Amino acid sequence: MKTLVLYAHPNPKSFNAAILEAIKEELDKKEAAVRVKDLYAMNWNPVLSAADFQRMLAGQMSEDIAKEQADVTWADLLIVVSPIWWYTLPAILKGYIDRVMCQGFAYRYTETGPEGLLKGKRAAIITTSGADENTAKQSGMTESIKVSIVNGIFGFCGFEDTRYMNFYAVPQVSDGVRKRMLDEVHNFARQILDF
Repeated sequence: MKTLVLYAHPNPKSFNAAILEAIKEELDKKEAAVRVKDLYAMNWNPVLSAADFQRMLAGQMSEDIAKEQADVTWADLLIVVSPIWWYTLPAILKGYIDRVMCQGFAYRYTETGPEGLLKGKRAAIITTSGADENTAKQSGMTESIKVSIVNGIFGFCGFEDTRYMNFYAVPQVSDGVRKRMLDEVHNFARQILDF
């Protein structure tokens, strides 16, 4: 299985980094072909510029965007590992989506409405938040993520199956709880690699 992992956390010692390592361990066990995109290490430019936009309208792509689109095309499964900041993805990851998952590549408009072009692909999204589960649900954060990211990005772009999980209150819980969370990551990874 060809798997592309998008990782978006600036701290190499973060819990997100531990999640990434757990995912990579499971991918290694399955002997999956893997490409990991550490957006901060890549110094990814998240800004969709006027020049990028004009090239897209002309059916051309900047070299960095074209390279990423080739990797998305290559992948059967896309896994996202990211914190949730301010009810959404970090700017670097949102900018990756803005620039790479563009019209003509990830979707198009037809006479009957929008059509996702990335059919046949699956996605898994693993996020972390500082908010506890009760607060996240009461505030609408959890539902907001499902609507804007799971459905609004991956569903819109034609992904056939997108699975999502969030780990709550990560900065406040004990190391023992975080260890159990990583066990859940391993289980989740095994499930997504088998579906």
